[in-house]
Amino acid sequence: MTKNISLILNGILLLAVAHLYYLNFSKKFATEQPLAIASPASGGVKIAYVNADTLDAQYEWLKAQKKALEQRVQNAEKNMGAKKEALMKDLAAFQQKYESGTVPPAQLEKEYAALTQRQQKLAEEEARLGKQLTDEQTKAMNELMTNVEAKLKSLQSQIGYDYILSYSKGGGQVLLANDSLDITRQVLDLLNAKN
Repeated sequence: MTKNISLILNGILLLAVAHLYYLNFSKKFATEQPLAIASPASGGVKIAYVNADTLDAQYEWLKAQKKALEQRVQNAEKNMGAKKEALMKDLAAFQQKYESGTVPPAQLEKEYAALTQRQQKLAEEEARLGKQLTDEQTKAMNELMTNVEAKLKSLQSQIGYDYILSYSKGGGQVLLANDSLDITRQVLDLLNAKN
């Protein structure tokens, strides 16, 4: 499925490039005023970008959030693994009792019902933990976006950029970026500054 999405996006990109090529070399387009994106010094639209990969690797708060979340995931997996292993041992013991034929059927039914209930509760607990971890990750991402947006607005007012884009090598919406427009270091300094 991911391969199909990639192929579709590449097809759309190819069509867009072909369209731009056509517009660039058609006579109609040559008579119109060209669209210009200017650097901050020329007085046109002022654009800068932040390298998302660098931000991800060097923003201290984000690294701490990731580490804490990974630790919670590991602890939850370890805890759930131990509970599942204990249930499997109890199910194996129940199977041995059943096969031996020495335990009365009424007692076997009680044990089976208890094991089934434990299994259901374990599945519910696993789903609850999964949702809780997803909610924590969403909350952290929302905090990240709020914090980055606030710092970027501060930087935007200081430097005067009209657009600040996100750039990620090997993917994302911006396919190529001019290094002279990179303000990642300034943004990281703001984000990592102790308030």
